[in-house]
Amino acid sequence: MEEIVKKYKVWLILLAVIVIIAFCAFFFRVKKVTVEGNTFYSQTQMAEMFQSNFLERNVLSFWLLDKLSLTPELDFVREYEVSYPSMNEIYIKLYEKTITAGIAYTSQYIYFDKDGMVLQSTDKPVEGIPLFETKSLTTFALYEKVQMEDEELLKQIMNLSYLFQHYEVTWDKVQFNDKNEAFLYVDKIKVSLGKQDNYDEQISALPSILKPVLEQKYEGEIDMTNYVVKGDVIMKTPNKVKKQK
Repeated sequence: MEEIVKKYKVWLILLAVIVIIAFCAFFFRVKKVTVEGNTFYSQTQMAEMFQSNFLERNVLSFWLLDKLSLTPELDFVREYEVSYPSMNEIYIKLYEKTITAGIAYTSQYIYFDKDGMVLQSTDKPVEGIPLFETKSLTTFALYEKVQMEDEELLKQIMNLSYLFQHYEVTWDKVQFNDKNEAFLYVDKIKVSLGKQDNYDEQISALPSILKPVLEQKYEGEIDMTNYVVKGDVIMKTPNKVKKQK
């Protein structure tokens, strides 16, 4: 009799577990996923990335996965925050990696972050994102670091990209000649930067040099190839030569 009671209790426990699991599976199933901060993919695509298996389709199990850091890792996302507005809804706030610039090579436009990781590629330029134009053979894979046949040129590009962002320089494009000398273009101004291992001196001074020139709507060329800190620079315009500090 005692053995029968034990078996009965085991079956009751199993039944209770099944009922609880069924209850949780039904009443806590995900009905809505809201993603904020996404620019690379649509809302539907992002929701699918966070609902790839049955555990992620339940709020309770998704919460547990999140606490164990087992939710999806996305290469284009720096981090994200998860909250639960209701028992059937997941809200995700994304903090995407930021595109700092792009490389125009033949008919391809490759956009990368501060570390050189490719975040996007298109056959048309994206408005508002400045470009480095180069003829050097460039290869890439999405979410991997961009590769260039001329490694020294790639180092120049990454150094300039970082400094432009760090010093908040507004620019449209940078072109390189056959000697890998850099020429920056912004509005109707051309700035000769030359070929350097590090452009810190030139770029740190550039905002204060460009500001009055752009405000006065000048057009012309500024030579900063041999610039030294607090040195003078000469701007050549179609009608006159102007000295800038």
